[in-house]
Amino acid sequence: MPENRPTDLGEIASDDIYAKLRNDLDFWEPWVRRALDSLGLAAPGTLRIPGESTNPVVLTDTGLAVKLYGEHWCGPENHAAELEAYEVLQGHGLPIPRLVARGELRPGRPDRSGACAWPWPFLVMETASGITWRQAMPTLDRPRQLSLARRVGALVRQVHEVPLTGSAALRPDADVFADLLRERREATLEDHQEWGYLSPRLLADVPDFLPDVDALLAGRKPVLVHGDLHGTNLFVDPAAERVTGLIDFTDVYAGDPRYSLVQLHLNAFRADKGLLAAALEGAGWEVSPGFAEEMLRFTFLHDFDVLEEVPADLTGVEDVGELARLLWGV
Repeated sequence: MPENRPTDLGEIASDDIYAKLRNDLDFWEPWVRRALDSLGLAAPGTLRIPGESTNPVVLTDTGLAVKLYGEHWCGPENHAAELEAYEVLQGHGLPIPRLVARGELRPGRPDRSGACAWPWPFLVMETASGITWRQAMPTLDRPRQLSLARRVGALVRQVHEVPLTGSAALRPDADVFADLLRERREATLEDHQEWGYLSPRLLADVPDFLPDVDALLAGRKPVLVHGDLHGTNLFVDPAAERVTGLIDFTDVYAGDPRYSLVQLHLNAFRADKGLLAAALEGAGWEVSPGFAEEMLRFTFLHDFDVLEEVPADLTGVEDVGELARLLWGV
């Protein structure tokens, strides 16, 4: 173990330190065991990290997942978002792992100055059944892939139909989503220049291509949007051809339903337009004549690097209309 490696939660004093530790099982195992013990839950035999995640997530061999929230990398906001999402989503028949308990590793503990230090809240949830969408797809023939995509589309519609009864981001009149799009509108050009997936010629047209956010959202009733439907946040049972799990509610909003399709199509589906068409069919989604360009606008306004999993080389595309058709034309 490196000499300077932190051993205590209080030593996570910067984004850089947090980034190096967030998926480090050796660091988190004793804290997860302490969290479970504090709630009187059974001690697990083995623990594992399921994969890369923004907030530390550890799975136990007792069928539970423990998610911890630090004060870095938007941890406080993520914790609040997940708690609100669980309150709003429960009781609607969605395949969401049950929230078992919540707690704090350091409730009310003062720091060296005497002020209350970050309490390190955590949630304990049941693990999702089935396997991830990303694991399932390579094992399936085309008809079963399309069948599952239709089921995912039906789930997306079901999420959109959940009443917005939250107290913050999931209130019908919440400004969180529109504010996010405004921030992304200002930052997207610079971000895409850095990411390098698109040609400078195409990016030069992006500012004029993106409308005012109020105009983009005008006339649209907000719905509950899961903004991070990537390939490891969806779980399926391939044999039964059904969706068995939906997880990670740190990016949920009262917002525009089109936003929820971006990660689903470009990450989970890896821009496979046949899967997209099947999901839209399952959702009963009416595809307008301007659908492709509408979706490209939300692609540019999305909060993540959403082109990372697109298998096509897009650097030769120099027209936004051509890019819209290439990615979203169904």
